[in-house]
Amino acid sequence: MASPMSSVLAEATSQARDFCALTKGILALCEPFGAVHSFKLVHNRGTARVACIIELESTRDEPALARALGGRNVNGSVCVEFEVRRDFEAAARRRVVAIAPSSAPETRIAAP
Repeated sequence: MASPMSSVLAEATSQARDFCALTKGILALCEPFGAVHSFKLVHNRGTARVACIIELESTRDEPALARALGGRNVNGSVCVEFEVRRDFEAAARRRVVAIAPSSAPETRIAAP
């Protein structure tokens, strides 16, 4: 059974449009509990949810962080899952990156 998400976490994550904004919001919530050692986000586009795994430098503060975020303490990590906007990261998916063909003539080096 999933833990209820805290209202503080909901406020920090509900309006995030991309990973940068989401990361800043979550790390700001972690700050009172000490330095973050490891941080990972996994986005499930189909359900508009993100799973977050956080490890603090001091593992003794992780249970308090888990309670504050409405998550769970699992094997020395804080795990929390929450909803994000349906258009989360939509702008990033619309970006198209193309490489223009090179117009420079090929240079060949002959073997001696």
